[in-house]
Amino acid sequence: MKTHSIRSAIIASSLLMGVASAAVAQNVTPSFGATVPGSWSTDRYEPTTFALTNNTHGRNDVLNIGITSATNAANRGAQSVTFYNTQGRQIALNLTGSYSLKADLWVGSAWGINAAGSNNSRRTDMWGVSADGSNNAHDYPIIGFTNQDGIGRFRGYDVNSGAWNNFTNPVNYDAWNSLELNWNSVSKSYTYLVNNVFAGSVQGDNVSVGVKAMIMQAYNFNDPAGQFFTGSTNYTAEWSTVPEPSSILLLATGLISIAGVAARRRKNV
Repeated sequence: MKTHSIRSAIIASSLLMGVASAAVAQNVTPSFGATVPGSWSTDRYEPTTFALTNNTHGRNDVLNIGITSATNAANRGAQSVTFYNTQGRQIALNLTGSYSLKADLWVGSAWGINAAGSNNSRRTDMWGVSADGSNNAHDYPIIGFTNQDGIGRFRGYDVNSGAWNNFTNPVNYDAWNSLELNWNSVSKSYTYLVNNVFAGSVQGDNVSVGVKAMIMQAYNFNDPAGQFFTGSTNYTAEWSTVPEPSSILLLATGLISIAGVAARRRKNV
């Protein structure tokens, strides 16, 4: 009887550890606090700021991506084409298997509706860079926010068509919103979640085996070439990495409960 109780506790705790380990391993998002800015390199074009702030909407180590006229098309010389309106940095990950990238975005009420000429255009995104067996980039899943051409909304990138899919998930204004993109190594598909609710999915290629990098970017709408409009569109995108104590807490709680049950059984034998 005693041996059976102990064996059951060991099996149950092993299952809990396996589940918790799988959950923790899936989220490969690097801590902004531990990696910004030194581990990140310029992607496309360097934004005005890419730095951390503390005491920002109740959180520390918040990533600030600052967009100002200093990096608009007129001030970029040979890099004045719209390709370089997308500004940010990337960090190398180089991991195989299914992965998840998660971060919270603060969306202020001023980001809600973009009226023409209001200089209120906003766009910021979190990218994954999927890689093949030789670590060459293939798919670029993206999830983010924009109010370009109208009302603010979250959206995800279709890696097949190259189009954006607008999500119907509500935006929580003046609040942190959780954004997540997942890649399944078995189904070869991407799933997008907003505030832990399914937002959309898309089939990926059959070549990717993992994730090469993560990119955090925002968009500079001050484009004298006329694609959007000229004028001051200064703003800051604020992102926070999502702490993940839940699986560890569940594991600890589970192990404590199992240990208690086993102890009670031994006492009653």
